[in-house]
Amino acid sequence: MLQATFATAFLPTAEYLFHLLKYDEVQIEACEFFPDQTNRNRCHILGPNGVQTLSIPLCKHANKTPVCEIEIANGNWKVRHWRSIETAYNRSALFEHYREEFRQLFFADEKNLLRYNTGLLNYILNKIKATTVISYTSTFRSTLELDFRYMSNGKTHRQMTDIKLLPYPQVFADRFTFIPNLSVIDFLFNTGG
Repeated sequence: MLQATFATAFLPTAEYLFHLLKYDEVQIEACEFFPDQTNRNRCHILGPNGVQTLSIPLCKHANKTPVCEIEIANGNWKVRHWRSIETAYNRSALFEHYREEFRQLFFADEKNLLRYNTGLLNYILNKIKATTVISYTSTFRSTLELDFRYMSNGKTHRQMTDIKLLPYPQVFADRFTFIPNLSVIDFLFNTGG
């Protein structure tokens, strides 16, 4: 059976989830060297002033450190990020429904970026009742048949594939036209999945 391979992503984009849900089983790339300035440790949400990037600070690491060894830096970034999430989604249709459970997971005492991201991804998959099974790669391969490792990889929230994401109600629709392909929490908190 073919398995699709995805990069780890902090609260991944809608595009990422759209493609991931096509497969019963996916692998998260654990052995690649960590590339800086990607969605592996950042996500984009829509706040009152427009698109906001949330970025997890990482411990210093060598240029050729595998993703599975990347550690999250200490500090109060979770408190700052949580305030931004609350500001962005407090008035959304379903944030109240997910708030406490999501908050507990968000503040989990996990230092490993790969495991932290996977925990958040599994939570999202559970809430939308997806049955996709996630595992990790055990070796790095530069070419793969179903390779989604570089999708939604930039500093922006732009889509990288040719899918069309349909508009849904967003909290700040009175200020901004629909902004597609934000973190999947934008979709989850506004529509319930």
